[in-house]
Amino acid sequence: MQDSRMNYVVVGSFVAVVLAMFLVVVSILAGRTAATDDYYTLYDNVNGLKFGTQVLYEGYQIGQVESIEPKFDGQTVSFRVNFAVKEGWKIPEDSVARASVGSLLSALTIDIDGGKSATALKPGALVNGASASNFFAALSEIGSEFGEISADSIKPLLASLNAYIRDLDKMTQDNVPAILGNLNKISEELARDVPAISSSLKRTSQSVETGILKPENVQRIDAIIANLDKTSANLAGISGDLGETRELLVASMQNINRVVQDNAGNVDESFRSLRYTLDTIARYIDDISHNTEATTRNLAEFSRAIRENPGLLVSGSPQSDQAKTGK
Repeated sequence: MQDSRMNYVVVGSFVAVVLAMFLVVVSILAGRTAATDDYYTLYDNVNGLKFGTQVLYEGYQIGQVESIEPKFDGQTVSFRVNFAVKEGWKIPEDSVARASVGSLLSALTIDIDGGKSATALKPGALVNGASASNFFAALSEIGSEFGEISADSIKPLLASLNAYIRDLDKMTQDNVPAILGNLNKISEELARDVPAISSSLKRTSQSVETGILKPENVQRIDAIIANLDKTSANLAGISGDLGETRELLVASMQNINRVVQDNAGNVDESFRSLRYTLDTIARYIDDISHNTEATTRNLAEFSRAIRENPGLLVSGSPQSDQAKTGK
């Protein structure tokens, strides 16, 4: 009887020790072996977050997620994520708790980007949050968009290319024999005409050598080129002389302009005097014309009298009419 009690005590002690060790291991794995400070953040999407999700500070583990609570605000919903960190850990107030994935196969974590503020958040305060982007959702969306592009653009493009290739193949099959026949005819005609063309070129080259390029013609061409060089030199000299003449004309025009500007007052005075003279002549032109007419008549009468009796210039009186006196 006493042995059975001893066995019960040993077994019970062993079970108690195992349970204690289990609790210790669970506490270690849960990261709750020491005192913690509680904080929270707000996310629009908590896909992949759950109890026990690691909380990192610049990649260093400082705690875990404790709970997730939905918060309804009218038509929208947000999620409050409560997490605990090591007691006394300083989190600057401008820090951002970002839900992120370290690699393609790693679990989702909350990584706090430490801010630059010197003021630390108090326990229980809000840490600004940034929701994680779902890589697989984005990949699925890209795949759907690519499928739409493939159905709407790539398939019609491939169909058009196939149709164009078929048309090109048909056109080639219909026209290539005729094109090849024309090429054969052209090659045969060229084969027949090449000797004649070659001989004609030879005759032309011989004519050029014996006619145009004779020594005397070459000398004439050299003389023409020399004369052209002299003419170009003379033209260059004439151009220089024209440039000097132009400069002289420009200087003369400038002198004339200066003279006109310097004598502008005298010229204006001369025009005023001329205008006054013309006005005076215009007022007395009728009298002058009348006197001129009378003088003209007197001169005409005087010339007529002199023609009839030139002696008037000597005696001053007319001669007597011999026919009337009978002398």
